[in-house]
Amino acid sequence: MKRILSPLAALFLFFSLNAQNLDQHVISSAGSFDVAADNSISLSWTLGELVVTTLESSDASLILTQGFQQSKLLIDGIELHPELDVEVTVYPNPARDIVNIKFSEELKGETMIFLSGPDGRLIYNKAFMPGVLIQQIYMDQYPSGTYFLRIQNGNKLNVYKIIKL
Repeated sequence: MKRILSPLAALFLFFSLNAQNLDQHVISSAGSFDVAADNSISLSWTLGELVVTTLESSDASLILTQGFQQSKLLIDGIELHPELDVEVTVYPNPARDIVNIKFSEELKGETMIFLSGPDGRLIYNKAFMPGVLIQQIYMDQYPSGTYFLRIQNGNKLNVYKIIKL
């Protein structure tokens, strides 16, 4: 009886483990994948990933830069919306007590600011009307970590990553 049950248990275990599939994803604020017209080379990249080493073939025809991004990763952008029509400067970053948001010119219509915490929950939001060129967010009440600042004007949206020290 053991001779029959052992192979059946092994076969069941093999098929149950083989049925699982795990896709790797990189979540970043920017990234892309592109293939040359003749399919001779492809390039995938993400903003902010570290580079470990660069290798080059003896005839310098191939260059490989290895980092933490490995093959078969799917690149997910944080937000895919049109950008605001004005230049926005968010400083200082990293921040301790205050984050300043400066607009190069006046935005038309109501503008909303949303701040999400390290766990992704919305922790701050504020609406302001046209004419305001500088907004401040007081960060001293929040713990250290990575925060995401969304600035929305109509259907246009910018997303910024803020590091709180």
